[in-house]
Amino acid sequence: MNKKIITEEQYLREMNRRLREHPDYIGGMEFLPHPPGAEGDSILGIAWAGIVFHQAYREVLDSMERDFEVEYPRRRF
Repeated sequence: MNKKIITEEQYLREMNRRLREHPDYIGGMEFLPHPPGAEGDSILGIAWAGIVFHQAYREVLDSMERDFEVEYPRRRF
């Protein structure tokens, strides 16, 4: 199966959409870009808000990795 290529912004938006639609979603849960201590502009350091850990986060992340690939912008020197 070919993964759909999307931008970091689209990836984050889709993760949060899927999280809100998850049957175990609890208000306040959210994927956050650029968590404390992260470097650069990448979303690779995604953290979550709300409950410290919830299985819904893992299930959404797994589905995102299965369905999408992030297209990173080329850096200009």
